[in-house]
Amino acid sequence: MVSLSRLLVYQERALLSVSTFSTLFLPAFVSYLAMAVLVQRKRTAMIRFALLPVTLLCSYRAGSSLDLSFGIPDYLFLNQILVAAVFTFSMRSTGWAFAKQPYSRIALPKKMFNGDTMPDSQLTNVEDTSLFTAFWNAWDLSVNLRGIGWDWPTGLRIPKNSYGTESTSKFLLSTLVKLLFNTLAFDAASRAAHYLSPERFGSTEEGTIFDASLPPLSRYARSAIITILAGCAAYFLIESLYHIYTIVFVLLFRQAPSQWPPLFDTPWLSTSLTSFWGRKWHQLLREYFISVGARPLAFLFGRPGGVMGAFLISGALHYLVLKAMERGGHPVVVFGFFIMQAVGLILEDIWKKRTGLRVDGFWGSLWTWLWLVFWGTFMIDAWARVGLIGSKFFPDDYRPTVLLVHFLKHGFNLF
Repeated sequence: MVSLSRLLVYQERALLSVSTFSTLFLPAFVSYLAMAVLVQRKRTAMIRFALLPVTLLCSYRAGSSLDLSFGIPDYLFLNQILVAAVFTFSMRSTGWAFAKQPYSRIALPKKMFNGDTMPDSQLTNVEDTSLFTAFWNAWDLSVNLRGIGWDWPTGLRIPKNSYGTESTSKFLLSTLVKLLFNTLAFDAASRAAHYLSPERFGSTEEGTIFDASLPPLSRYARSAIITILAGCAAYFLIESLYHIYTIVFVLLFRQAPSQWPPLFDTPWLSTSLTSFWGRKWHQLLREYFISVGARPLAFLFGRPGGVMGAFLISGALHYLVLKAMERGGHPVVVFGFFIMQAVGLILEDIWKKRTGLRVDGFWGSLWTWLWLVFWGTFMIDAWARVGLIGSKFFPDDYRPTVLLVHFLKHGFNLF
């Protein structure tokens, strides 16, 4: 008897083509877009509930069956992007299925947010959204992860903007400069981690950041440096991708710069785990970590359960993304990292209740970064073991740092 999984998922990932895109990815995206339309309309709860299993099934099938790497080991990381996308489809669709009120657009200020909190739902339009308008808005909702310009985010804090947005051309120019800088920084940080690698860690084959040939102190100091470099590379990569989206949607789709406020809020200045994860790190999936993970466990176990639930959903996302490299997902390590982040936040709550003081200042910063780097070391080691850090994000001759050196060498005779 043929199992259900064999009917739903290819036994081996199918290489990307027009045929596989239309039969594997497109159904997942269309059902996701349909959920984005329905969540704006009144009296659609039953339809959303009925469509949710279809969306989840199509997303699972796309993430499990499609191969964006074209069979090239160096580009397996592209499958991680696919898995992250369909997991986001699933998580957001689940949140939309249980939404109590229809989503509505709200008017944005002409100037960028200045460290403020998004307006709450009292600005929601009480009129039912027309089907045509809902379909048009669904394109924005499908990619607008933070809900900028919508009434559904609750307590979302927008990072303070250092650039004015009166002129779209100036905004685009500053975004382009930041894109170039972050792309260069990503390449430099990822290559620096590569050069510090012991043995095969810097390849797409299995490896580890712990060099057994070194004495313990040097071994763990080196692994901590690699962890920091890999974390910086992740930060620069996310920033670069966000800047690309910003330029595309402002330039081609004529969106206002106020719809694209900063993504991060100087996370290196965090003085507690609460400030790091709650405000300063990106909040792209905050609403859905809360609705899918935090609220159900908070109902059962109070605030500690809510904190743990949000990080468990984040752990599931990162586990499945890592598993897309097809060398195991290291669930104990990945879930362990996020569980310990939740434990850290709970410990900060206990400290505040016992002492009346919140974690802050120099000692708060020291605590935050020791906790992040210590547990992060095991997470980055898992990245190394599946070959992620050794992946070629750019062709060797076209790496941004290589191109910059060539430009400086031939243009200014600096080398």
